[in-house]
Amino acid sequence: MELKISVDIKNLEALIKRYPEASLRARRRYISEAVLLLQREIMLLTPEGAGPIHLRDTIFSAISFGEPVRGIDGTPAIYGESIEHGTKPHFPPVKPILFWVEKRLGLSGKEALSVAFAIVRKIGKKGTYGTYMFKYGMERNRAKVIRMLKQIPADIIRAVSA
Repeated sequence: MELKISVDIKNLEALIKRYPEASLRARRRYISEAVLLLQREIMLLTPEGAGPIHLRDTIFSAISFGEPVRGIDGTPAIYGESIEHGTKPHFPPVKPILFWVEKRLGLSGKEALSVAFAIVRKIGKKGTYGTYMFKYGMERNRAKVIRMLKQIPADIIRAVSA
């Protein structure tokens, strides 16, 4: 799955050619800020599990500092896409759900096992709903990111004028 925010910035190509070092610094700065903003927002939208490691804890950002400068937010967790998009009906293993029931609902013993099996049956019939934390995190912050990135040319000009 790939979601993108692309911005057409007037005169950026000419500034990159004319002031390569200043433009690289400006692009790294603003892309880093944008990626970190999105990471924070995505993490806030990511559901918290029962731990000890939550999907929220695996959300990361990375910036390629070469050419072109790019930033990404993602998760290495195998189940990240299932949480993002939801799933079709399937029968998940009971043990992780039992762990979740015990930690999040505070149940134990037969009561916890009964609730865990009920959840497994429900997922087996209906699947799961997606939370769309990446999609919504980007959609809700698209305008902020675009405003940030559109500051790059002015930052380059300030740097070379100083």
